[in-house]
Amino acid sequence: MKCRTIVGGMLLGWMIASTALAQDMGKSVSLFADIKADRIGKGITVLVMEFSQASNDARTETRKSSDHGIKFTEGSGLLKFFPEIGVSGKLQNDFRGDARTTKRGVLKTKIAARIVGVNEAGDYIIEGKRVIEINNEKEIYILTGAVRPEDIMADNTVYSYNIYDARIVYKGKGEVSRAQRAGILTRLLQWIF
Repeated sequence: MKCRTIVGGMLLGWMIASTALAQDMGKSVSLFADIKADRIGKGITVLVMEFSQASNDARTETRKSSDHGIKFTEGSGLLKFFPEIGVSGKLQNDFRGDARTTKRGVLKTKIAARIVGVNEAGDYIIEGKRVIEINNEKEIYILTGAVRPEDIMADNTVYSYNIYDARIVYKGKGEVSRAQRAGILTRLLQWIF
């Protein structure tokens, strides 16, 4: 009997302590609850899966042809002394234009973002920035947008295609990006011509 009382007391003490701890942490302790971001300041992982493809094809073909001719024959009567006069002309104008543009882009990464606000519809406004620097080369990822709470998965992640008003920026700085950029003289000549 004494052992049951001790075990019962320990169990009651554990329940009171876990309830107090849960209240201090601001959330309930449950084995079945999802741990999802649900308020300002909480973090969320964005799975960036962006694939873009654009294609544009334009063809123009113009052909213009004109043929003129004037012919006079020998006159009759008093005008018989005029010789035969013939005027002929031909004008041809051909133009053919062809253009094709194709662009593809793929960006796959993970970015940790933070809930910075809630809009009037109850959706979360998120912002995230990630800077990676390796050997004086910087890769900078910036993400902003809004996400519906129901689009956040149980593991606290959201796909980038579920973010509306999304702005995803990826840029690099360093020797490689400087080498890919045209020189000042080349850019000046491209601007002029």
